[in-house]
Formats: sequence, C-alpha cells, structure tokens
Amino acid sequence: MNILVTGAQGFIGRAVVAGLSERGWQVTALDLSPPRDPPPAGVKVVSGDIRRVEQWRQAIEGADVVIHLASAHLQVDLPESAYWETNVKSLRPFLEAARAAGVKHFIHTSSVGVHGTLAEVPGNEDSPLAPENLYEQTKRAGEAEVVRFLPEAPPMGVTIVRPAWVYGPGDPRTERILGAVARGRFIMFGGGRNHRHPIYIDDYVTGVVQLLLQAHTFGRTYILAGPAYLTSRELVGAAEQVTGGKTRLRVPLAIGYAAGLGVEMVCRVVGASPPISRRTLAFFTNQNAFDITRARQEFGFAPSIGVVEGFRRVWDAMQRRPGAARH
Repeated sequence: MNILVTGAQGFIGRAVVAGLSERGWQVTALDLSPPRDPPPAGVKVVSGDIRRVEQWRQAIEGADVVIHLASAHLQVDLPESAYWETNVKSLRPFLEAARAAGVKHFIHTSSVGVHGTLAEVPGNEDSPLAPENLYEQTKRAGEAEVVRFLPEAPPMGVTIVRPAWVYGPGDPRTERILGAVARGRFIMFGGGRNHRHPIYIDDYVTGVVQLLLQAHTFGRTYILAGPAYLTSRELVGAAEQVTGGKTRLRVPLAIGYAAGLGVEMVCRVVGASPPISRRTLAFFTNQNAFDITRARQEFGFAPSIGVVEGFRRVWDAMQRRPGAARH
C-alpha cells in the first residue's frame, strides 16, 4: 500500500510516517519544511506547500491513501490569511486531485478544538461545535469544506479524524510542562478543576492505522483520545510524580489573563513567540474530555497508555538527550 502523509515533519507527522514505514508500507512524506533528521529507510521525501498545487501534484500520483495532517497551527509569524489558505482553501483542490489520482481513502485530520470548551463533559463527535480561536475556527471551516465534498468523493472514501491532545517524546508542549514542573517553575493558574484529555502518540498512530481502508468509516467523523481524561490538576500531579518536581506557584486566573494579554502585545510587536498567552491559559480553563465509544465500536480503537506511563516515556527520552540536565 502506498500512503502519502502531508505535514510529515510535524510532531504527529513524523510519528505517523515512522509507524507506517515500520509496518512495511510505502510512504511519501510531504511537508513545507525539509526533514530535520534522515527519514526511515524507503520513505520518499517531497518538499512542497499544500497551498501550491504544482508543488504536490506529482506526489499524490500512485497513492492508495492520503493522511492529511498539514495545517497552520501555532506559528506566531503567520498572517490570518495563511490559516484560511492552508486549513480551508487548499482542501478542495487537494481532495479533487486525490480522487482524480485514484486515491482510495482520504483521512482528513481536524482537531477536537472545533468543539471549543465543552458545556458538558464528556463530549463526543455530536457535541456542539464552538471554536474559539483562529486555529479552531479554520479547522471547523475545513471540516465543512470536506463535508461539502463528500457527495462528489466516490469512489474515494473520506474520513475526518479529530485528535485530542496528542503527546509523546518530541512534543514541545509536554516537554515544557515536564521541564517546568521538574525545576519547580511551573505556574498553576486557577484551581485546575477543568478537564484535559491526552492521547499518547503510539495510541494515536495505531488508531489511524486501524481505520485505513475500512469502508464503514467513509463519511464518518471520529474523535481519537486516550484511555482516560483528567483534571488539569491531576495532569500536573502526574508530571510531579514522574519528574519528582513540585508546583510551587499558584496564581488566580484573572491575573494570568492580564499577564497573558500584556505579553501577547509585546511579543506581537517584536515578532516573538509569547511564553504565556491567553491561548496557553486555555490549559487551565477549557473543558476537553471525550467519549470515544464511536471509534471503539466502529474500528476497534483501544488506547492503552495512561498519562503517568506516557509522561514517564517522555521524561525518560528527555533525560537521554545529550547535555540534558539531571533532576
């Protein structure tokens, strides 16, 4: 089976490419950025912008499956128009080209962020869509573009996947949390009673592999999340357990929002990534917890790696890096 993976140099993309290659499939890895490390043996690397048809058209030829991960996400220096062009406007040309090339299954990667913060926990695929920031709004609009294409898709099957917080070794957000907790510098904003729902990268890759070419998943939307959701306080507690660190500073949310707004304004002027922002504070406020029954029942999705074990794997990988500080 030949599989094209877009966004192949992102954290999730690299893991998906490696997982598919390990299973013996032919993989083409498409990304705007060149690979930081040598790709797995046999993987074909293509550099191209998903917004530029001429840069990826040849890469799609011969593909049986497309796993579409490419998106504008956390880049501070991107204008708003780049989010709409990448996450929405590029989709129809890409879907049409995939169908014309004989692709059998197109997996579009969205995000649970399209639900915003849930009014009721746990949510599921049918929970109201209420995106709050630009990324979430464009991912929702991207889903709508895919849904509009569904009547024209056959014989190609199309599936939408909404990942929860995918983490693992190499995920910058998780590594920042663990590092800050280990050094006693993690700031806990508010009471930490909101819910978060992480999924370890290996469980995520396995879930995507399980639905490949499954005709009963065509036209369906699935949330992929881990075996359990936790409060943000429990997640920080897991980080403390794994690293041996301690959260020593707790700050009211109101102060955090004021500080986040100020830092955002300064960083916007200098073109830097803010160390704290209103978006990062969503970790302590958003309700993101999901029922994954649909994926369990329809293609056997069974995530098994809990957050303590997952954090331990990330922490161990951090400690093995050359020059890593020992805690």
